[in-house]
Amino acid sequence: MSNIFKQLLEGIDPPLRRLAGYAKPFRGKLLLACFWMIGAASMSSLTATLLGKLTDLGFYKEEAWVIFAAPAALLGVTLLYAVSTVMSTYILTKVSQSMLVNLRMELFQNVLHWTNATHQKNTTGLVCSKFVNESNIALGGAVSAAIILVRDSMQVIALFSVLLYQNWMLTIVACVVGPLGGYILRTISRRTRRIVRQSQEAIAQVLSRVQESYEAERLVKVNGTYDFEMERFRPINESIHRTAVNMLKMQGLGTPVTQVISMSGVAVVVAFALFQAQQGNLTIGEFITFLSAMLLLMPPIQHLAGLNATFASISVAAQSVFSMLDTPVEEDKGTVKLERARGEIEYRDVHVRYPDTEEEALKGVSLTVRPGEHVALVGLSGSGKSTMVNLVPRFWEATGGEVTVDGRDVREYTLASLRDQIAVVSQDVILFDATIRENIIYGCPDATDAEIEAAVEASALKDFISSLPEGLNTRVGEAGSLLSGGQKQRVSIARALLKNAPILILDEATSALDSESEHLIKEALERLMAGRTTLIVAHRLSTIDNADRIVVLSKGEIIESGTPAELLAKDGAYANLWRLQSISSGSEA
Repeated sequence: MSNIFKQLLEGIDPPLRRLAGYAKPFRGKLLLACFWMIGAASMSSLTATLLGKLTDLGFYKEEAWVIFAAPAALLGVTLLYAVSTVMSTYILTKVSQSMLVNLRMELFQNVLHWTNATHQKNTTGLVCSKFVNESNIALGGAVSAAIILVRDSMQVIALFSVLLYQNWMLTIVACVVGPLGGYILRTISRRTRRIVRQSQEAIAQVLSRVQESYEAERLVKVNGTYDFEMERFRPINESIHRTAVNMLKMQGLGTPVTQVISMSGVAVVVAFALFQAQQGNLTIGEFITFLSAMLLLMPPIQHLAGLNATFASISVAAQSVFSMLDTPVEEDKGTVKLERARGEIEYRDVHVRYPDTEEEALKGVSLTVRPGEHVALVGLSGSGKSTMVNLVPRFWEATGGEVTVDGRDVREYTLASLRDQIAVVSQDVILFDATIRENIIYGCPDATDAEIEAAVEASALKDFISSLPEGLNTRVGEAGSLLSGGQKQRVSIARALLKNAPILILDEATSALDSESEHLIKEALERLMAGRTTLIVAHRLSTIDNADRIVVLSKGEIIESGTPAELLAKDGAYANLWRLQSISSGSEA
């Protein structure tokens, strides 16, 4: 039996075959559903047979009990059919939803482990579309498809058996027009697949465009670009309309074609049956049984014909989901577990080239950062500052040379143990739509109240939190929308303080803040940096006065290094940057 099942699976479209693999844990429930579907299918053939037998008994033998038995029998068969259908549908729906839960969990886990390059290539709208739209089509549509495929296939087999048993000659006549319908439906199926793929791509674009414009709400309002955004949205919206209309055309075409072919067969059968009746070879009851079975056969055949479009949609959606599921994740070939790092960081002739770029982002950079040292990286945009700091937690990999922590290549450490030694505070603060407490303890769920209070105190959040009616249990809104920029930054500093990692990365942590917020955050950062090896990425040179050393980068190379005083005295690139910013600050004042 298992070999037969494997052979059947091998003939299925690969995405559908892979999708079927998610049903393996639910084989027992699926067998139970098949039992109920067999029951539903058998009721159709029983109905046709009963109609014929009861007709002969009533018309020829004139049995009185038939008057009462006929309605009771037909009602009983109908009730059994209804119960069987409801039970099979219920079981399959539960199974499909369980499969959908497993698939989405697998997808989510994969997305969490994507590389930086993969995150940059995929828009949020595209990813959300696969989670919400395409995964639901792939498995949600599988329920109705499975019911139709199994139940209606069994109905066709059972009713076809009745036809053959009743009159094999009429059955052969009825089958003459079948191959023509199969060819037409196959052609429709191929066209449907293409339309489904186009439709899903258009939906992903809509999600992406809506999210982009929604998040840029203030920018749209202040620039009055309502018409511009509408014009950007219009072609995508119209694309969905076109594909939806085309899909309806293809789906609508399948049923009429099947009906025309079926009715042609009925017409031929009726003519031949009348000829047999005139020859005395066919009774009214036999003809009723045959005609009933044939008419009952038409709906399941039409349903099965409609599966072409359904399976096309499922296959395309499954292929799209699996392409996302098969996207390579971060490689973790490290075997060494880093316990508590001393914090020595060294760049040894490091080269970095990003995918699909010709110019190297870093060109043979060498630098040693001593444990506990505070090193600021400065330079114009695109000079390689962020690339350097992103190499330490392995957000990016060096394409040449190596980056070491405590004398060992970071690629030799396990990702989890390496990143456990690093805290990051960046300009783009990430806060979740949760409470202040939940955002602070993110990554440290076992933190005590005393530890949380100490982090709040050190990050200059105490007065602000005390002013809130719900204190630490105040929700911050989506992406921290209910907090100011300075408040969000201090929450992220509290989070870093609570982690207590020996290596700290500050990526534009005080950029774009007002003077009061900058003063509070600068004090909080000084407390955070104490005793930690710190890499500071900064555009505003006034924020790195207390750095132990400043490294100046230009076009992926280190061109100067020294203390702030040494570099100013040298009157080189750093001094030039300092003068430019001083003039700019003076002009603004």
